[in-house]
Amino acid sequence: MQKMVRKFLIPLIFLFSFTTSAFSVSAATTSASTLDEIRQYIRDYYVDTVSEDVLNGSTPQEIVQRLDKYSTYMTAQEYQQFLDSINMEFVGIGITMNEDPAGIKVVSVLKNGPAARAGLRAGDVIIEVDGQSLAGNAKEQAVTLITGQEGTTVHLKVLRPSTNETLTFDIVREKINWPNVEFSRLAGNIGYIRLYSFDSESVKDIEQAIRSLSGVKGWIFDLRDNPGGYVDAAQQILGFFPNVKKAFQLRDRTNEPEVYDAIDQSVKMSGPIDVLVNSSSASASEMVAASLKDQKAAVLYGQRTFGKGSMQQIFSLSDGSVLKLTIARFFSPNGTAIHEVGVKPNVWTAVNKELYAAHRDLLLKQLSAYQSLGKLRNVPADKVFTMKFSRKLISDTSKLGIKLYELGGQEVPVTVQVSKGTQLVIKPNSSLKKGTSYLLVIPPTVKSKDGALMKKGAYVEFSVAK
Repeated sequence: MQKMVRKFLIPLIFLFSFTTSAFSVSAATTSASTLDEIRQYIRDYYVDTVSEDVLNGSTPQEIVQRLDKYSTYMTAQEYQQFLDSINMEFVGIGITMNEDPAGIKVVSVLKNGPAARAGLRAGDVIIEVDGQSLAGNAKEQAVTLITGQEGTTVHLKVLRPSTNETLTFDIVREKINWPNVEFSRLAGNIGYIRLYSFDSESVKDIEQAIRSLSGVKGWIFDLRDNPGGYVDAAQQILGFFPNVKKAFQLRDRTNEPEVYDAIDQSVKMSGPIDVLVNSSSASASEMVAASLKDQKAAVLYGQRTFGKGSMQQIFSLSDGSVLKLTIARFFSPNGTAIHEVGVKPNVWTAVNKELYAAHRDLLLKQLSAYQSLGKLRNVPADKVFTMKFSRKLISDTSKLGIKLYELGGQEVPVTVQVSKGTQLVIKPNSSLKKGTSYLLVIPPTVKSKDGALMKKGAYVEFSVAK
């Protein structure tokens, strides 16, 4: 019988995790019975045994601050914000964040969102919000300052490390509709799915993506900057991967391992699968990555993941507030530790080169019988390619099937002509992107006038000058 963890939550570990006490009730309004409930839940369920000294705090905040950093007390309002954050529903400026010694680092910016329109960029570090310094503060505290009522303005002071500038932005808060799943068909008929959070709709959205991309020759599943979400969503999502039977190993305060199953799905990804991770892939993302790595169901590309391998359960308190308590630690199905360690990729890449590397490798697998013509670097954006042959070619190029692939992107249309009898001239129909890498593929369809075909296909890799 399949086991599914339904009551547990793996919290979001950056922008949308509400563990701050900014909205919490004061000690004067916290009843003694609520404090007793908190103490008892900790005695019964907390992942580590704690002394009574830890439990003698006079407020919920004082008690949970002595536990691990993922345990927290939330008012009813904070809890609703927490649930909204997992489901990507909130009012804010359209960014995801992570902690930085100087403040809060912007990890990604929602396309066409308020922050993007104002000019905020990924990599920027927010050092002040409305005049309040963020140095040394947790990301949750930054969230409570940056989010607010729709239509109000937040003033940010930002350090831009790329130019060493200090900038200011006034950004109007909006209701953010951040898509949780994005998918597309990349060049070479490679399916691409990006998951931003393990929310209540993730399984349905991924199933739709797989069905929409039927017939692809391989898959890239992107978990970069994904901070986690619901455990049962992770179990179900693992069911989309062929031959994956186990989801994770769980150890509570008894330290006895218990292995939970992946939840089988009616549709599957087929063919080679690459999974993208980075240092901001956390919690449920790490659970999925570790499980796939253990079972050799996918190849991981990127950098070591965040290292958040603990599991939390929500306990409702009698006054309407909640206690989010770490009740277990999870490991890979084979027992490999994740907490404070992270998951190592199979293929290490430079930051922001994960998609390029995975896409390139999947394309080259398709071209294993082709001949490499080498690599070109810093070609101009208006580059025209000339291929010389030893015999005169037929003039009809309509059926050659020559392809130009942007690595990490789409196919680029080209115009092909025969010149001087023995040359193929290949011209992209639009300017190439600066700083981008491409793959030019010539199938073994080129035919000479006397009927001879190319012995084998060929390809050339090249990058465009910045």
